[in-house]
Amino acid sequence: MAVPQPAGRLASIIAALAACAVAAVACSSSSTPSVSSPPAGGSTTTAPPGTSTAALPSSCAELKTTVNPYVGGVAVTKPLLQKSNGVSCEFANATATKLVIVNIGPGTPAAFAVLKAKSGGQGRTTAAVSGLGAEAFSTSNHGKPGGVAVLTSQGDIFAVIAAQPFAREEALLRKLMNQF
Repeated sequence: MAVPQPAGRLASIIAALAACAVAAVACSSSSTPSVSSPPAGGSTTTAPPGTSTAALPSSCAELKTTVNPYVGGVAVTKPLLQKSNGVSCEFANATATKLVIVNIGPGTPAAFAVLKAKSGGQGRTTAAVSGLGAEAFSTSNHGKPGGVAVLTSQGDIFAVIAAQPFAREEALLRKLMNQF
C-alpha cells in the first residue's frame, strides 16, 4: 500500500532538514569512541535536569507512543537510516499531513556544529535555544518553525523536525530526552 506524501514545500523542507540531521548524527558515529557516551544499557551516574542516562533507542517502535500526540495519531512509522546505535525515524498521520522526523544518536560537539551549520542557509536560519541539554538550536525556514536539535551533556544528539510551533517541538524533545 502506498503511503500518501505531504504536498510540495512541507515535504521538501522536512526532507532537507532531515538530511542535515541524519548526516550529522551518522557522521558522529565514527570509529573514534566518545568518552562521554554512556555504556551499553545506560549508566548509574546522575544526569543534569533535562537529560537522561538511559540507553539510546534501537528502533522507531520505541518512540511511537511518545511521538503519537504530535502527529495526531501515528499511522506510518518509517526508519530513515539503519544504525547500530540510535535511530532516525519518520512518523506520519493517516493522511501524511503531519510529519515528525526524530533523529537520536551519539554525537560530539564537532558533529553538532556541522549539524547547525548545515541546518542554516537557503532561506533557513538557526537560533540558539537555552535550557535544553548542553547546547541547542532551532531552525526556521522563511520564518516558519523547522526543527530543534540538542546536544546533551552525555554526548548524544536529539533532533526533531516537525514544522510545528517551536514550543511543541521542544516539548517533544524534552520527553524524548527524559525517556532516553
